[in-house]
Amino acid sequence: MKLKLKISFLLVLASILSYSSIRNLYMSNVPFIATFNNLEEFKKNWKDNSWKSPASFQLVDENLKITTRPNTNDRVKIRSKKTFTTGLYTWRIYVPKFKMFEQVSIGAFLYHNEKDEFEFDFEIGSGQQQDRERINLKEDEAIVYCVSQFSPSSSHQFPVKINTWSTFSMKLNDMNGYYFVEWFINDNKVKELQTQVKSNIQFKVHCSLENLSFMGDVASTQENYVLFDSFSYSNNM
Repeated sequence: MKLKLKISFLLVLASILSYSSIRNLYMSNVPFIATFNNLEEFKKNWKDNSWKSPASFQLVDENLKITTRPNTNDRVKIRSKKTFTTGLYTWRIYVPKFKMFEQVSIGAFLYHNEKDEFEFDFEIGSGQQQDRERINLKEDEAIVYCVSQFSPSSSHQFPVKINTWSTFSMKLNDMNGYYFVEWFINDNKVKELQTQVKSNIQFKVHCSLENLSFMGDVASTQENYVLFDSFSYSNNM
C-alpha cells in the first residue's frame, strides 16, 4: 500500500513539474508588445529595477521617459516581469543630444542572473573621446555599444543619429542548443555572435538610463533623459 502511495505521489509530482516546465517554455515564447500608453498595463508587465537610485521613470505622452540626475551614479532601470528565449526583440528609442564625452548611457538589454549571469546589450551615449575618434563619429551621432557581457565577452561600437527615433533589435537564434545573437540598428545588421549560452536560458528585458563611467570621460553635469516609444518581442522569425 505504501509503495502504491509513493508511486502515485511521484506520478503526480512528475506531472506538476512537467506542466510547470511546459508552461514556462510556452510563456517565454508568447509574442509581447509594450507601447507605454497605459499605466495599468505598465504596472502589470514591468518592474522597477533601479540600482541605488530613485525610480525616476514615468509614462509621458505615450512614451516611457527615464531621467538621471547630474553629478550622480544614478542607474535607473525597469525590467519585464515575463521572461523570454529565442526570438526578435525590438526597442524604439528617441536618442537625445548628450553633452560630449559625459558619462550617461541609454540601455536596451537582456539579462539573466539566476545560477549563472548572462547579458546582451545595446548601450547608447556620447562615448569616450578615443572611442568616438576610432570609429569617426560625427557631431550629430551617438555611439552604440553592441555587447555580450559573458560567454563570450564581446563589444563592438557603431554610430546612430541623435535627436531622432531609432530602432534597436536583437535576434536570438537557437544554433545547436546555444544562442546565436544578431544586433540590428534601424533594421541594418551590425553584428552577429555565436555564444556559449544555452538556448533554454530565459532573459528579462530591460530599459534603462544610467550614468556609467565607461560611456564617457567626465561625470554628467546635467539632468539627462531618454524616451522609449515601444518594445516588442516575437518568436516568428
